[in-house]
Amino acid sequence: MMMESMIKLPDDMFKQELLPYLTVDDIVNLDNACMNHIYRPQLLDKIDGVILLGDKDKSVKASLFKWLGMRRIYLINILIEKSDFNLTPSSIENDYVDQFKYTQHAVMRGPMRDETAIFIISHCSFLLSMVVGDQEQPSPQITDHILQSIAEHFTGLQSLSLSCCSEITDSGLITISEHCRDLKSLAVMGCDQIKNTSIISISTHCYGLLSLNQSLCNQLTEASIISISIHCTGLQSLDLEDCRQITDASIISLSTHCTGLQSLHLDECGQITDVSIIAISISCTGLQSLKIEGCHLITDASIISISTHCTGLQSLHLDDCGQITDVSIISISYHCTGLQSLNLQYCSQISDASIISISENCTGLEELIVSITNITDASLIAIAKNCNALWYLNTNDYCDSLSSDELQGHFKSASELRAVLLSIYPSLPI
Repeated sequence: MMMESMIKLPDDMFKQELLPYLTVDDIVNLDNACMNHIYRPQLLDKIDGVILLGDKDKSVKASLFKWLGMRRIYLINILIEKSDFNLTPSSIENDYVDQFKYTQHAVMRGPMRDETAIFIISHCSFLLSMVVGDQEQPSPQITDHILQSIAEHFTGLQSLSLSCCSEITDSGLITISEHCRDLKSLAVMGCDQIKNTSIISISTHCYGLLSLNQSLCNQLTEASIISISIHCTGLQSLDLEDCRQITDASIISLSTHCTGLQSLHLDECGQITDVSIIAISISCTGLQSLKIEGCHLITDASIISISTHCTGLQSLHLDDCGQITDVSIISISYHCTGLQSLNLQYCSQISDASIISISENCTGLEELIVSITNITDASLIAIAKNCNALWYLNTNDYCDSLSSDELQGHFKSASELRAVLLSIYPSLPI
């Protein structure tokens, strides 16, 4: 009866109101369920030419991709993994060529030959964003030639992410900057041949850039960040992790020009001092995420300034900032009550005073890392009692003041922490 009602829906309602909410698996299951059904021919007519949302986080196997092609079902989001496809242009030509017609967001992982990637790119008519590789599955074979093809085919590209693409050079990225001037988001993580020249070109051509991730690009210096800050004044997110040549000059320029900054990651930028962070706190009061792990020159002065000016802060990572003490973390707890993520690993001067204050004032805390600090059971009891939203807690390694080895570990939730504490202290009121 349900099938009959569904089949009788007008085609436009079926395709626009019902099918967009179904996953690829849903469509396959629906087809299988109707394999011998009287309405199967009508169903095949109904799904012909359907455009599904798809899933950027789940790869489409080659066999399923071919199945979709036979039924003329298209995906807006496609994840292609080399391990799933033995792709060559000749094999794509017959089986898959039509499948990229409506793709707007493509993810390609694993090694892939130029001709294969270019063939796929050339058949995507509406591509808006592309992700190539990730840190777990780098794409060393992606080259400047592929970037040139992307630039030529998709002048309206808005987002490009390149991870650990060791063959990419300034030449390829400059081509992107010159053709894709609507670019809003660029990531070149671990692309270790990228230098200042291409980032400066991005800044002067793509001045609408909102997000830039150039983590693990050690050859970049002040010049590129200063140019980005001057030309891309709407920048909201910047990740400079492990860009060790960056100093206060570039971050001060950022604070002067990019006052709408919401996320700043400076992990392992060891030359950064309080001057930078205080300048950011005063100018970028909408800051929501700050990561300065391994910035050994940072003191309480920076964090107190952040706490008093950036009261909407949600994430603070201070791993291995050895000069940070209870004074600044207590200040964070009083002023940034919406804090969701806090990393204090290797902050050896942090004690129960900090964590108890965080637990009492930041009750929506979801993630806390306090390994290698001076906390005791009192901190964990306070967290278990007050922070019901907690889904990850790491107390691992050298928290010698904890009473039991059971408390030195990873907890997946506040309830799991409570269970362990109650096994040690059966009468605890938590």
